[in-house]
Amino acid sequence: MPQLSNQESRGFTHYFRMSAADLVAAGTSAKTIGVVPRGGIVTNAAVTVLTAIAGAADITLTLGVTGTAAGLLASTDLDALVATAYNTGTLVDTEPGYVNNTTSPVNIIATLGGTVSGITAGEIVFGLTILDPFSIALNA
Repeated sequence: MPQLSNQESRGFTHYFRMSAADLVAAGTSAKTIGVVPRGGIVTNAAVTVLTAIAGAADITLTLGVTGTAAGLLASTDLDALVATAYNTGTLVDTEPGYVNNTTSPVNIIATLGGTVSGITAGEIVFGLTILDPFSIALNA
């Protein structure tokens, strides 16, 4: 059996950062922050508060995929989050995680709730571990 070409642990494979201005601009509509490729697997999903949310005290966040809006991160009180929410959605609470067993990419969506227009400061970053077997197969 061949060895992996890179034996280092990388942790999250994909990141997406949102500043206070990005959060306000997103509003309460679902915002696409990435995609799960066909046959892809999301094994981990997290949101980390880099700078505390200010200006509104009712901000919530869900992270999921098209059709299951809170599948990766269940509703999280974002302005009260001290550090990180990790894998709280139903799609990633079992092994191997969320599998896109279709022939098309599926959007990863973040949805904010609360008085988003009142946000005056804050910054968050999403971390995702997305495995892409087709990419691996093409590069093997």
